[in-house]
Amino acid sequence: DTGANPARRGPRRTDTTTRKQHTMSNLHALAVYSGRMAQGDYDAVYEYFADHFISHVTERVNPDALGTDIRAREGEFWQMARQAFPDMDFAVNLVLESGDHVVSNWTLTGTHSGSHYYDVPPSGQRVTINGTAVLRFENGKVVEHWGGPHCMKGVGLV
Repeated sequence: DTGANPARRGPRRTDTTTRKQHTMSNLHALAVYSGRMAQGDYDAVYEYFADHFISHVTERVNPDALGTDIRAREGEFWQMARQAFPDMDFAVNLVLESGDHVVSNWTLTGTHSGSHYYDVPPSGQRVTINGTAVLRFENGKVVEHWGGPHCMKGVGLV
């Protein structure tokens, strides 16, 4: 028995189709989230990141925040970048998906003419910061994060 039902007509919904639709919704969620944050809607992090969200870089970049709700730090990053680079442009260069994971390579460009970026005073120079985020989704929300900026040399952080 092949399991086929001769009385059944039309396409069968497969696990592949279900996974593809779920992944497309994860990609769509990431696109909407990134767009809202880039436009200054910093509360979007609370809609698109789960309450139990964890970042695997917290221990390295902010060890005092381990075990706390770090979603606000995502908003702080975007807000600081927007204030430091008033003409900021945020672009997603590449997006890959595999199951519940989405990998996004991004670039932030702007003129450092606003406020300090971390501890670096404004230089008036045009800078480019790129990074990679590896995100795991559950029920349409980000639950885990790996990655971050690659090149901070352009703003004098290394």
